Amino acid sequence: MKKVDFPIDKREWHPGLIPGPVVLISTCNSKGEPNIAPKSWLQMVSFEPPILMFSGTKDNVTERNIVENEDFGVNFVNSSMAPRVYGCIQWSGQERIEKTGFTLVKATKIRAPLVDECNAHLECRLHSTAEVGSGFIIYGEIVVASILEAILQVGYEERYKLLDQIVFLENAMFSRICNVEQIEQIAAAY
Repeated sequence: MKKVDFPIDKREWHPGLIPGPVVLISTCNSKGEPNIAPKSWLQMVSFEPPILMFSGTKDNVTERNIVENEDFGVNFVNSSMAPRVYGCIQWSGQERIEKTGFTLVKATKIRAPLVDECNAHLECRLHSTAEVGSGFIIYGEIVVASILEAILQVGYEERYKLLDQIVFLENAMFSRICNVEQIEQIAAAY
């Protein structure tokens, strides 16, 4: 099978090779004013303690709020929310929250709010930060995880359908995570 050269600049990837889960990061500033921001460069980095990371830009409101208050919420977006989440980048601050119509609710252990419309949330405390190239990486220790109860009342494969997560592919394109295959079934074919 012939392979051809492909650009190394992710902005030129069509198709996108590294999809990322679409989340809304929720924060608040030192005055308690809430903020939400869409992110898709998110992944786990440690099981013990449970630490995740996401990459952003050092001078963005979200990253400044996290460094200032040392906590943030990770709100997992479902497919019905995709247009609002993608469209929200045109506003900021309170206007973004009002225009998108998301409902913010109090978190359990962090100061930052959570987005009620999301099916699952992670409450995180700032662990550390790092600057890598043009990116600013936030490492957060997960202190609380919550999920819609109905999702846990069905079998494992059905849970992914109910969670209805999406991944960012490239500009204005996303994909639903709904077709679950177990490795044993795939490996049996070989």
